[in-house]
Amino acid sequence: MTKIILASHGELSKGMLDSVKMIVGDLAKNVETFSLYPGANPGDYADKLKKEISSSNEKYIIICDIKGGSVYNALVQTCTYDNVDIFSGMNMNLVLEIVLAVSSGNIDLNAILSHAKDGITLKNRELARKKIEEEDF
Repeated sequence: MTKIILASHGELSKGMLDSVKMIVGDLAKNVETFSLYPGANPGDYADKLKKEISSSNEKYIIICDIKGGSVYNALVQTCTYDNVDIFSGMNMNLVLEIVLAVSSGNIDLNAILSHAKDGITLKNRELARKKIEEEDF
């Protein structure tokens, strides 16, 4: 079994889970969240999680909000265990890809990362005009 944890500063992780549940429903029912609030220490959660991981046979996929942030820096210490993978840059594409992969049992972390990155695009008037000009030739 695979455990998914969304971890963030503030309530981004909770909001992300609410949004994901709107799309995939019960497929996300076992996703957990960790929200860091002012004055709290993310190392405390990391220590608790390390104890849980060390006595578990489950696979853990942790998605953090930002690489280099205090949440990521604390939780990346759990990567000393073979059954832990951590992503940074939490977004809907990434979380949906992971939830769907876990539910299907087809977990290819490199493909998940690639698909999540492909979902990040930039569109604006200038780019739209350039696309139209390219199509005319």
